[in-house]
Amino acid sequence: MARLDGRTQSELPDDYQYLLSEDAMGEINLLTVMANNPDALRAYMRYGSALWEDCGLGAADVERVILAVARELDAAYEWHQHLPVAREQGVPDGELAAIAEGSLGDLDDRQAAVLEYAQAVATDAVDDAVFAAAAEVLDDATLVGVTLLATHYLATQRFLAALSIPVDGEFVGWSVEA
Repeated sequence: MARLDGRTQSELPDDYQYLLSEDAMGEINLLTVMANNPDALRAYMRYGSALWEDCGLGAADVERVILAVARELDAAYEWHQHLPVAREQGVPDGELAAIAEGSLGDLDDRQAAVLEYAQAVATDAVDDAVFAAAAEVLDDATLVGVTLLATHYLATQRFLAALSIPVDGEFVGWSVEA
């Protein structure tokens, strides 16, 4: 049970109700708890949307990064939310299984370098070798975008943990059948 009650769409002021609409992400636990501060919720959603669109990666790679960070942090909520999205974006189950199992070496060299970098960012473990590998496959703008994306999901996990926000529904689990 979350440490704070969530707010429903109808409980928000009229000019904020769109934040919890089905056109957005709906009334998921993360957002309903954030809705206790509608201005912060709006800023969080705008920032996340900007990162998804402007980090320099395609949609499938964005989802790979989010899942790699989620797995590295044992962030069940984010894994649960983004596993179906990754599938919708065409990430093959074999790659999802590699991420779930921490077998990034099973991915192509570019993907492995990007995901290892994102995980290192999230765990404060970026060393020269990890950075160099990412810098070899990403331009500077995309490197900044991936860094911001990884830290966004680190912050999201810290928010979820601090407020004990549960997964929506039954957790999909860490196992992915390839």
